[in-house]
Amino acid sequence: MIERKNPSNLAPPVGRYHHLTVIPAGSDILAIAGQVGLDEKGQLPDTVEEQLANAFANITRILQSEGLDHRAVFKINMWLTQPVERERYVEIWRGFHGDEPPASMFAYVSAMIRPEYLVEVEAWAARPALTVT
Repeated sequence: MIERKNPSNLAPPVGRYHHLTVIPAGSDILAIAGQVGLDEKGQLPDTVEEQLANAFANITRILQSEGLDHRAVFKINMWLTQPVERERYVEIWRGFHGDEPPASMFAYVSAMIRPEYLVEVEAWAARPALTVT
């Protein structure tokens, strides 16, 4: 089971995440490519908030394809090219992780690979290795 921690020897997180995530020995590590704001049909909404929600939905679909959910994610990296409305961000972020936020990184950048892409979210997940008896 993934363990999420905030060590007592440093300041608490400045947002909804954990400073440290410990992955059990023998786990499979899944690297999920950066997801842009396209929906499942390849449509791209206009707003950064909608694109962020789509990126998290894409990560959820990838996890589901492996029989996993958000609890398997131990690290998220988020890049946005436009400011996101704070309350909407918190709603979207919490909608993805519930109350089990992974370690995370959030940065504003000048551009993505295409100018219409406003968001890219990369995730790392862990799956307990199958035990052979």
